[in-house]
Amino acid sequence: MLVLFDIDGTILSSEGVGVRSIEQTGEAMFGKQFSLAGMPIGGRLDPLIWKDACERHGVENHASLHDSFRSQYTGVLQKNLEETTVRVLPGVLKLLAALQTRKHTLGLVTGNYQETGLMKLEAAGIDTTPFVANAWGTDGNVRGDLPPHAISQHGINEPVVLFGDTVHDVTSGHGAGCRVVAVCTGSHDRVTLASVKPDLLVDDLADTEAILRWMQL
Repeated sequence: MLVLFDIDGTILSSEGVGVRSIEQTGEAMFGKQFSLAGMPIGGRLDPLIWKDACERHGVENHASLHDSFRSQYTGVLQKNLEETTVRVLPGVLKLLAALQTRKHTLGLVTGNYQETGLMKLEAAGIDTTPFVANAWGTDGNVRGDLPPHAISQHGINEPVVLFGDTVHDVTSGHGAGCRVVAVCTGSHDRVTLASVKPDLLVDDLADTEAILRWMQL
């Protein structure tokens, strides 16, 4: 079985350090406020967040500036992570260990850039080496592109379970034929998540045995 995880709000909580770092990077690049307040963030791709933020703040050449933004943002995030408590969410470590014991393949499906997603996991003390079937924010144009990309990295035709905390995780996972576990530890609440009909809806991942039993159904 291939088991895919979103990062922010599913595996860990980082006190909004990603949003804060994007804002600080934009302010450094353009010398003016670069607020993301009120913008949809959860479950979206970092390149699209950059594009929307540029459009909000009247930056017309966002595409040509993207690589510079990505590089500067990575540095700002690294510095901010050193001053931030990145918290692993309930049950995650036990679940990851159990999945590895059962020889399931692990992967990541996230809107983060590869380097920034790995930085967040490392800041939380999570070993990133078991995650081998991954899709990052640059591996597609929309969220729906990411689960198929991660699945293609696996190369074996077997069931796929995806864990996520937003409606975008649920809809993109279903679009790729995954069974989806929605967890209420991120930016979308239980009512919002229930509206898109995940296969399993849980408050958190603390009940490892119940989740493993469900996965085997």
